[in-house]
Amino acid sequence: MTYIYTCPSMTNWRSLVSKILFVCYRHGCKGEWLSQQISFHPTYKTLEAKQVNGRTIITNDHFDKTFLNSWFPSHDDINKPNEDNIVVPSHYFYDYLKDYFPDADYVSIGLPEDIDAYRQSLFERYYLYTTDNLLELLGECKNSVRMHRPGLSVEEEKKFASEVLRAKVSDFGEIHCMAKGVEPTLENKFALLDDQWSSMDPMTDDTRNNSFVIKFEDVKKIDINTIVDHFNK
Repeated sequence: MTYIYTCPSMTNWRSLVSKILFVCYRHGCKGEWLSQQISFHPTYKTLEAKQVNGRTIITNDHFDKTFLNSWFPSHDDINKPNEDNIVVPSHYFYDYLKDYFPDADYVSIGLPEDIDAYRQSLFERYYLYTTDNLLELLGECKNSVRMHRPGLSVEEEKKFASEVLRAKVSDFGEIHCMAKGVEPTLENKFALLDDQWSSMDPMTDDTRNNSFVIKFEDVKKIDINTIVDHFNK
């Protein structure tokens, strides 16, 4: 098998590994959990993860979780040849990734039917999440400030991270509030969560027709062999 180390253009990237399976999902829809479960199948390299506050946090993603950021990764971020078959969690779906990874397999998780329960769960597991891990804090600073203030320079991003560290924030919701420039009240955190939810588009027909689609409510019920067998037909 030939592995590609360079690409001729930014719009014609190809799979740089033996086989990629993207698990595409909206924030808080159990995508990292499902990614790890699929990776336990002998077909794929196993993903390691830690469980924190009800969240599955993958620690050895091949692309360093760049597909979970609020900005699309650069060419250098994903130009990582590898001989293993891998599972990759992504907040980007088939309709966006297809031009870059036309040969990949795609699993797509639908949005929850019970929006209120989803909203409360995401708030508790993510917006109230705390950590003493410096790299995790810095990563969330970069993600939040790019989400709420797109176009900042690298120096401005570093300045924001320094402000967050000096403020000794209590949780990720407070980082989002600082990035948005509002007081870190409970009401403002919920408002930012609602803004994030309202910006989530429904799954497109293009994605639905080219993915193995799983209802959110069925994520923890589905037999992983059913998913793997689907792509091995």
